[in-house]
Amino acid sequence: MQVRNIIKNFILTVVSVIIISFLLEGFIRFVLKDKPRGKDKVELKEQPISFIQDEILGWKPKTGNFKFEPWSKNGNTTKLTNLEDGSRFTGKNQEKRKVIFIGGSLTQGWAVDDSESFVWLLQEKKKDFNFINYGVGGYGGVQSLLKLKEISSNIDNINYIIYGFIPHHEVRNIASGSWMYQLNKASRGTEGKLLLPYASIKNDKLKIHKPKEYLKLPLGNISAFISKIEKRILKISSLKRSFDETKISQEIILEMKGIADKKNAKFILLFLNKLPDEKRAEYEKFFNEKNIQNINCYFLEGEKYAVEGEGHPNAVSHKIVSDCIFRKLFKN
Repeated sequence: MQVRNIIKNFILTVVSVIIISFLLEGFIRFVLKDKPRGKDKVELKEQPISFIQDEILGWKPKTGNFKFEPWSKNGNTTKLTNLEDGSRFTGKNQEKRKVIFIGGSLTQGWAVDDSESFVWLLQEKKKDFNFINYGVGGYGGVQSLLKLKEISSNIDNINYIIYGFIPHHEVRNIASGSWMYQLNKASRGTEGKLLLPYASIKNDKLKIHKPKEYLKLPLGNISAFISKIEKRILKISSLKRSFDETKISQEIILEMKGIADKKNAKFILLFLNKLPDEKRAEYEKFFNEKNIQNINCYFLEGEKYAVEGEGHPNAVSHKIVSDCIFRKLFKN
């Protein structure tokens, strides 16, 4: 009789777990509108893949010329040219004095033509410098710092190092669960598994961690419930780092400035998006204490300033940013 009760209770438990799992699956799919990992992908519209996996940076630009079809019915074809050193083509210039740009997709000029990016436009305005654009789509401060370390040892005559910063870099730097999820969602272009380097603070010092892989539990590609658990685990794993995200970003900026100082170059922090007021005060204090020059040249918001059907800043917006940088840094 006791064995029979044990078996009965076991079966009841299993059936209950199955029923609850199905209910949760339905609730997550139809009420919360979440999808399984395998069903939740970005529509890339068969555009070319312009980057490849990298064991240090996570991913990097693929060398070559890439032609993107219009992002909307009224859009234009755009060209993206990645050079062998990982930079985007900014026009031909043989000047020895160099201006290095690092940052994410706004710095890179994603979704606009080579000749429409603000770095290209700066090159046209000021031909006595060689402007080199190492911005890469999806990069935050960690990857920008790693790229700067790589290129600074190979390039001489650097006069300026300019870091295109946006507030979302704080989230990217700590490999937050939300950012890992978004990257995985659009990771078909990595031609491999998603890897993301990130940073933390240990013993009051910046620590760069090796690229981290997106958590993939069994059945997460077909179950919204399992996919939800993946997201929750990623969020919890980055929770401690989230409390230090501003400190982490500031330490990254400080290391960038240190590299610039060693190269006898001027370091500029370029704000491309506006910071929340409470964080702006915190950054202003940091800049003053560490003697870090910074300028604001924001990309404007609204349909008039965005690539239709894609969302990144359009040629009009890049022209405004280019004029702003030229006026504040190079006009005189």
